[in-house]
Amino acid sequence: MAIMMAFISLEVCQAQLLRPYKCGPVLKKDGIQTFKRLNDYLEISSGDTFAEIGASSGYYNGAMAVFLDSVTFYLQDIDRDCLNENNLQKVLRHYSKFRKSPVTATNTFHIVIGSETKTHLPENSIDIIYSNATYHALDQPDAILADLYQSLKSQGILAIRDEFVYDGSLKYCQDKNCKNPLAKFEDFQAALERNGFEMVHQTDEFGYPVYKFRKE
Repeated sequence: MAIMMAFISLEVCQAQLLRPYKCGPVLKKDGIQTFKRLNDYLEISSGDTFAEIGASSGYYNGAMAVFLDSVTFYLQDIDRDCLNENNLQKVLRHYSKFRKSPVTATNTFHIVIGSETKTHLPENSIDIIYSNATYHALDQPDAILADLYQSLKSQGILAIRDEFVYDGSLKYCQDKNCKNPLAKFEDFQAALERNGFEMVHQTDEFGYPVYKFRKE
């Protein structure tokens, strides 16, 4: 589930990426405005509980936290080599330089290691779950979607950003290390509906499409 897929909008060039360790890039200060817009799109507010599945070392959660206060973050992945306290603290220290106080001063971060079929996120506890370029890497998407449904609060939001196939062709993701074919959109949509999610919005603002669903 750990995808080394950079979340880069058109205005964020490769020169703005830093790679302090192998598990993913972090961004310079002028490259993180995309995440403020993502926060706004996901409607993350103070007091919310937010989770990302396939979070790797947390390198994008740290960028999101620069603009947030009083948010509880759950960083979930199956890769302990990338998602661990040492890597996370590197990320949080890096992004804390971009605000007057550490991102941990008001936000809370939890690491959660899952499996191919279980996220191990707490049940009925999450306001917003986000998946960035991870859906196509799920070996058992129905099991994970059912699990995410249980983790969300009533009317909670699941947002999925990924590249999909719309014409039925066979296509693979751009990451050379990824061996999984991209999901067909009609199969993706059917899986979400089958597991109790209703689509409420979509946008192409963030490079790949982001589809936002609500727990029915």
